[in-house]
Amino acid sequence: MFSTTFLGHQGWMFQTSKAAILVDPLLCEDFGQAHALGYRVYPPRQWQPEAMPPLDAVILSHEHDDHFDLPSLAKLERTIPIYLSSRSSIAARRILEQMGFTVHPLIPGASIVVGDLEVTAFTGDHQAMDCGDEWDTLPFLVRSTEGHGSFFSMVDITITQAHVEWVAAKAMRPGLISWTNNAMDWSHMASYLAERVEGTQQAFMNWGVGHKLITTIWGTPAAMIMCAGGFAFEGAKAWLNQRVFCVDTDQVVESMSKLYKKEKFYAGIPGQTFQMKAGKLASVEASTPWLGTAPREGWPSRAKGNVELQELGPATGRHALAPGDLDRLAMYLDALAGSMVGGHTFRSLHSVLATEAGDRVCSFAIVVRDGDVRRTFEYVSTECRFVPSTRPELEYIAGIEVWASDLLAVFEGALGPIALSFGRARLWNALVGRFSFDIFPELHRMSHPLRQPSAYLKTYERLYAAVRERPPVYKHRSSS
Repeated sequence: MFSTTFLGHQGWMFQTSKAAILVDPLLCEDFGQAHALGYRVYPPRQWQPEAMPPLDAVILSHEHDDHFDLPSLAKLERTIPIYLSSRSSIAARRILEQMGFTVHPLIPGASIVVGDLEVTAFTGDHQAMDCGDEWDTLPFLVRSTEGHGSFFSMVDITITQAHVEWVAAKAMRPGLISWTNNAMDWSHMASYLAERVEGTQQAFMNWGVGHKLITTIWGTPAAMIMCAGGFAFEGAKAWLNQRVFCVDTDQVVESMSKLYKKEKFYAGIPGQTFQMKAGKLASVEASTPWLGTAPREGWPSRAKGNVELQELGPATGRHALAPGDLDRLAMYLDALAGSMVGGHTFRSLHSVLATEAGDRVCSFAIVVRDGDVRRTFEYVSTECRFVPSTRPELEYIAGIEVWASDLLAVFEGALGPIALSFGRARLWNALVGRFSFDIFPELHRMSHPLRQPSAYLKTYERLYAAVRERPPVYKHRSSS
């Protein structure tokens, strides 16, 4: 028997009578830097940790904090071996070693065997397409070496023909396949961005394209499961639940089921367990003795609605910069200007005719809120820097407004840029269609752990310090 249990978001348990492996587990309800950002696993879960089977290994597909969550990992016995994406930063490896784990590299193209489970990692195609900041993310295949079943996930990477060919060479026919829904509506950040109302239809179409690729090259899966987007906001940010989530997963699954009547499609819910035997789907259970989903009436509503946008304070909690912070912020902004040369935003700006800007400055600005003061920095490509400006912000063709302390924290590795996306950034663009202003990929490159591992190690150490004294509750098989 080959068993797969959905943990929520993109976490999984794989189990046979001989082995049990967790992949990207979120074992806490609030995860990663979300302790400061206000989101929790969705749907809400009901855990019985004492009933969870002992574990043989943990796989971490990459370093993003919805997959690499230190408070969750602190709940594990330290004798459990961890396999970490070999493309992740040295900071990730070092913090795990400081926590007492033995860390092994998960190498794309190579396989590891744990009992009668084999895990093979792949990589993204970062040349043919833009995979965002998923540079260390490794898609993976888990299969029973005794032939009972398999599971394939692209995690957060876009699937290509090469991926299907790679996985087909490792498993004769497809078993369970995870399909990722990372679609978001970002219109809450900018008045020029229309509300994303076509997300459900687009998700259905994208899934259909991936399904055809898989079935044409590899075969018909035993089942396909849609996951990801598994979080909700709470507290002062709860209004985002009606603004961010633009895909009705149940409707997408229903549409796929109607189109492919002989196949099985599921919207993953925590605790849902799929059993395969002899290559076929034997059963699907709604929960396990150790994990289930809270009653639906208790789920936060994520239905789209015309809720009013609300003003949010800084994610750092610091409304004003401390002495010396402004100088550091200016230094980082100049470093950002240097890193942008030749990039997407740079190329787009250099494609705009000066006359198209009209009365506006043919450049963009970064506006930072520092207490009651608004400071404007103009991007001057010819000087390769951001220059302090006294011009009104709307004199520029585009720009972004954020809290100064948040932007500094992003530059210094204390926060990921995603912290700015959810309610703490305002964008404007007067030349939509001509100037593709997308500052977030620039910030991701500037602040990624692979660029500044020393800074991220300090952040990881701070996150771990907050949970260091908590005793582990999930056991290693060797201690059972």
